Amino acid sequence: MEHMPLQDLDSGHEFPPESLVISESEAAAYAAAVGDRSAQPSERVPSMAVIAAGLSRFIKQLGLADGTVEVVHASQEASFNRPITPGDILQIRATLKSNAERRGSRFATVEMLFVDDAGEAVAEASSLIVVNAS
Repeated sequence: MEHMPLQDLDSGHEFPPESLVISESEAAAYAAAVGDRSAQPSERVPSMAVIAAGLSRFIKQLGLADGTVEVVHASQEASFNRPITPGDILQIRATLKSNAERRGSRFATVEMLFVDDAGEAVAEASSLIVVNAS
């Protein structure tokens, strides 16, 4: 996969759509990792697992997952229209809402829309990441 350097992207940049499927075992692993004992991973994917999986794809696309920079997930907003079931096929449509450098750190907000295979929006998220060169 060819990386898109974050500093070269303008606000409003639309990323290529990404497909996302979270399995029951991935949902269970996420619930265990965050200590969510209320989760029923055979019935629904923990909400934030969907957001985390989506955001991690764009962090990788931007070449920020190679250990050469520090990436902090600084804030998160999300809304869901329905629960997501393990195995649901989702498409992520993401846009770089803002991208600015301040005091040597880059602040970028990625907005994601998660759409099911029927074309219905199931979730929306806005994630702020801060990138510091290491």
